[in-house]
Amino acid sequence: MATNHYFNHYGTNTPDQRLVESIVIESIKSFGIDVHYMPRTEVNTDSIFGEDRISKFEDARMVEVYVKSIDGFEGDGTFVSNFGLEVRDQITFTISRRRFIDLNFETGNRDKEPLEGDLIFFPLSDSLFEIKHVQDTNVFYQMGGLQTFDLVCELFEYADEAIDTGIAALDQIEIDHSYSIKFTLGAGTGTYTVGESVYQGSTGYSNATIKGEIFAVTGTDLVYKNLLTEGGDNLVREDGNTYVSEGAVTDTSEYITLTIGNIIGAFSDSSKILEYPYSFKQEDGDTTSDSILLEDESLTTPHSSAKGKLMIETTASYVVTSFDDKTISTGASDEVQVDSYANNVGIETVADSILDFTEGNPFSEGTGY
Repeated sequence: MATNHYFNHYGTNTPDQRLVESIVIESIKSFGIDVHYMPRTEVNTDSIFGEDRISKFEDARMVEVYVKSIDGFEGDGTFVSNFGLEVRDQITFTISRRRFIDLNFETGNRDKEPLEGDLIFFPLSDSLFEIKHVQDTNVFYQMGGLQTFDLVCELFEYADEAIDTGIAALDQIEIDHSYSIKFTLGAGTGTYTVGESVYQGSTGYSNATIKGEIFAVTGTDLVYKNLLTEGGDNLVREDGNTYVSEGAVTDTSEYITLTIGNIIGAFSDSSKILEYPYSFKQEDGDTTSDSILLEDESLTTPHSSAKGKLMIETTASYVVTSFDDKTISTGASDEVQVDSYANNVGIETVADSILDFTEGNPFSEGTGY
């Protein structure tokens, strides 16, 4: 006997398939959770190993998913390997095809399906999970169509990737876990702002080979000050409130430390640390109304790492009195605490007593050539 001709299992986007898809979406909205999907932007992909160790994440969009791993985390769990303690927790999320397409990603074929290597922020455990495999036939042609993806994810192992999504909770992951250096500063002028770029050199920011991003600033007598017009009057909005610079200090204040991450090149204590650009944000934090416009009528300064903020350009410049690039920190948000479990300095010290770096060829048979 033939199948019921009132149900079409062979069409595309039929009313029956749309009905089932709508029911699936409603079920996920009722029993799922909201997560942030973060697409990976590759900067310099290794064509041999097929990976990019300096990739970045500059976007995050919220979408609802169903946690399919109802019995807890899967995978290998926590174990001790030759490389120390490892955590290989896995979790499987189910996401609606239609809802993923509605996110309107435009890069890397993401307009059709999720990609391996992208991240998902799981708020219940405050963890980032990396997509390892996308299963597109997990529910096999119900009513002749595919309604969902299953995303098999593993706990993400952070390795200094740039995270600049504009969402404070996600961007804080980079600040707390990436490699950073704390500089003790001396004399200088201007004001530093967290999130802006800094560099060393006399060729300007664009041509500089030593760059970084400000993670934290500490100092004495940090006092907020109002933005002023050229005539010295307070700059005010139409509602009468003044614009206040966030993180700005009076010219007489003294900086103590500056924490820099996302480092390119090697900073030194022989030249000043210059900031480019310097930004201001409105007192109420509003970035959509009462805008401060630049001369080109844009809302943000070029090359700024603090996207979406309303800015006026200026600079800051201070000399470096000391820093230790071997200190491993546990996060810039707490003014950089030294990781007491880090053993990189001890390993280097012991290695210096084993290897003879005075030899031109340490692999020679005694000739030193």
